[in-house]
Amino acid sequence: MDREKGLRGLPFAREGLAIMAISLVFSIILFFLKIPVVPYIAFFFFLFCLYFFRNPKRSPVSDNHDELISPADGKVMEIRDIEEDEFLKQKSTRVSIFMSLTDVHVNRAPCNGIIKKVLHRDGEFALAFKKDIDKENERNYILIEKDDEKILIVQIAGFLARRITSYVKEGAHVKKAEPIGIIAFGSRVDIYFPQNYKTMVSLNSRTKAGMTMIAKRGTE
Repeated sequence: MDREKGLRGLPFAREGLAIMAISLVFSIILFFLKIPVVPYIAFFFFLFCLYFFRNPKRSPVSDNHDELISPADGKVMEIRDIEEDEFLKQKSTRVSIFMSLTDVHVNRAPCNGIIKKVLHRDGEFALAFKKDIDKENERNYILIEKDDEKILIVQIAGFLARRITSYVKEGAHVKKAEPIGIIAFGSRVDIYFPQNYKTMVSLNSRTKAGMTMIAKRGTE
């Protein structure tokens, strides 16, 4: 399945095309009407959307099957051992990545695998730094089966993020670094993985979706 069907070669997420087109047309009309200041604001908004919905081509640095790569661009805000008893049903490591407005917001598969579960849950829109937003905020779960292991991605809406879009469906095959979804206007993405993987990023480090190695299996 082509997650970017119809947009091959375009460096933008499809969710932003309508917004960009409307804001550009609106700003052009306002310029022709010679309305002061407002056309510049509208054009600035168009440029912001152009930047925000960018979707640069990404390829994993390594094809090593034992490595997991980051599902999101952003800053590592938490690394925690946790009992994930709903999807993975085992003690796991969770790495939480905060995406600011300046980060690329297209999320990518951390590994090759099969989508076993896609589940959306409604919730609040609290700040991404607030405690327990992974249980309270609107969120989308994507469970990937990799050989005999399961990797969980959780897209979490924040204060500004009001829309989570998943590109994948249950039963689909995904490849490492392939787009799996997007969260509009900043928020957080969590990745859960078994504890036979060692975390390869540190707190406050920066990650790039589809490129940064986030964990490696069997590393001492």
